[in-house]
Amino acid sequence: MRYFVTGATGFIGSRLSKKLLERQGSVVYFLLRSHKRGMMAPLLGRWGVSAERVIPILGDLTQPLLGISTADLDRMRGQIDHMFHLAAVYDLKASAQAQEAANVQGTRHAVQFAHDAQVGCFHLASSIAAGGLYEGVFREDMFDEAENLEHPYFRTKHEAEGIVRRECRRPWRIYRPGIVVGDSRTGEMDKIDGPYYFFKPIQGGRLNLVPVDYVVDAMDHIAHKSGLDGRCFHLTDPDPRRVGDVLSIFAHAGHAPPLSLRLNARMFGFIPESLRREIAGLTPVRRIGEQLMKDFGLPPHIMTFVNYPTRFDCREAQQALAGTDIRVPPLEGYAWKLWDYWERHLDPELSLDKTLSAAVKGKVVLITGGGAGIGKAAALKIAAAGATLIVVDREEERLRALGKEVEDAGGRIATYLCDLTEFDQCDQMVKKLLEEHGAVDVLVNNAGRSIRRSIEHSFDRFHDFERTMRLNYFGALRLTLGLLPAMQKKKAGHVINVSSIGVLTNAPRFSAYVASKAAMDAFARCAASEFADDGIAFTTINMPLVRTAMTAPTRIYEQTEMLTPEQAADLIVKAIIERPDRIATRLGIFAEVVHAVAPKISHIVMNTAYRMFPESAAALGLKDAAAEPQLSPEQIAFSQLVRGFHI
Repeated sequence: MRYFVTGATGFIGSRLSKKLLERQGSVVYFLLRSHKRGMMAPLLGRWGVSAERVIPILGDLTQPLLGISTADLDRMRGQIDHMFHLAAVYDLKASAQAQEAANVQGTRHAVQFAHDAQVGCFHLASSIAAGGLYEGVFREDMFDEAENLEHPYFRTKHEAEGIVRRECRRPWRIYRPGIVVGDSRTGEMDKIDGPYYFFKPIQGGRLNLVPVDYVVDAMDHIAHKSGLDGRCFHLTDPDPRRVGDVLSIFAHAGHAPPLSLRLNARMFGFIPESLRREIAGLTPVRRIGEQLMKDFGLPPHIMTFVNYPTRFDCREAQQALAGTDIRVPPLEGYAWKLWDYWERHLDPELSLDKTLSAAVKGKVVLITGGGAGIGKAAALKIAAAGATLIVVDREEERLRALGKEVEDAGGRIATYLCDLTEFDQCDQMVKKLLEEHGAVDVLVNNAGRSIRRSIEHSFDRFHDFERTMRLNYFGALRLTLGLLPAMQKKKAGHVINVSSIGVLTNAPRFSAYVASKAAMDAFARCAASEFADDGIAFTTINMPLVRTAMTAPTRIYEQTEMLTPEQAADLIVKAIIERPDRIATRLGIFAEVVHAVAPKISHIVMNTAYRMFPESAAALGLKDAAAEPQLSPEQIAFSQLVRGFHI
């Protein structure tokens, strides 16, 4: 037999063509765009046949008669036994214009070709989408009854069927597959669509899923069975699963926790449709919904399938397949294969460049306090990743040494000598920086001052609180306010504040330090809300204790486990790449939760730490740090328990 196939290079079409070529003596002509001639060799390898049995016909779906030349039309006229029209836009995210051109006009052009070429039988690969969002059971003999066809994909699939039913003068058959997923034997799939969007959140209505091998085998069998012209066949699962069941099956396949709570969307059916639309149209509701879909990596249209109201009767297809072993396999038997293939080949995370280089290359990154400690470690990593690095520090010698180290390694760096506690210096530096570099893409407020001294030893030291606020809050704030206008103009920017775990734990002896850091945290939360639609992100890093010059005066920290500056810099790198609202250790978050739900317990724990550990020699005004006692085994054990806490 001789076949003509459109969409032969596609997911279903390539498999159907291979199936047709397994028939003795069969020859497959297939439509091919001129710029895709390079696909011939891979197709021949996939199909495992010689070039004499696979004949490409150059053309274009969007052109009359499929854009096929007169010579090729003459060659095929009266020679084609079966024509399979599979070429279409199957992407639910495609524009309405693209779907109209391919699905509607493309089908009309395919029917024109079928007439001119005098094909034996025209086979249309339609979709259950042709029934729209019909409320109830949609039978194979139903067409005009389709309803709720507002979505371009539903509408164009319905109109394409209408063209075949009204205009095709050759014998025809129509196939409506369900939501086609990967091969039940190998899991192979070519793109993410339909239920695959839910794979990422795993790490109501019913979903009618069918594996591609079932669709191909069913089409091949029904197409060659006599007496079935002028009919439609639902290639669907006779026992479709609810969305919750499908997600549970895939959750099990992906080794994720099972769904323990399910809500049926119909429980909200008592709310009038007009009211639901009004609520959904409210700007806050709409924006929250858009953000949630974005966070989960889901396109808005996918919710259509969560509440899919239609069930598809497939008795005609089942009767045509009677006596064969062609049937929809249970999802439980092949879900793990789909998941495995998706995880290895289609997971969007695989194609994302989540490196620091991808995040900062060619961008301007400013780090304050970058001459030593955490700032220097982060600066070296960021410069090595290809950023234009700007470092602000109050010590000229440190800036000179860092600049040489970065340049010797091939990096680009600009250094600015500035004491952020001197506001005139800060303003002058911001003006010069903007003149020389334009907007800053990433600002890392890292410069800080810490004081470990209890309140009872600070009654006459109000200046401690002024000093920490002047740098940790007012200095960082003044710099941020100076750079935000340029970020806002670009509609892009990222402000990272290196805060402290002490803000979460309410650390005793650090009231001056924690209060200043908490002030900047609060500013960032407010700013994040104001600039959410300006493309500017704010990230707070509640940094645990880090072994730097800042912690050196406290001798008891010598026996306490801390992060290294390089490990702390990795948290800044993580913030730059992922742009989260907050980065904190699990212990820090736990401490914050305990304080929120049981503050008295939190007070007892932290008071125990306060009484267990002594004041430092510096806090007591002693010059001899050696006077500080060594930690007892009990103190060491407690410090291990609250690892990273300020004690």
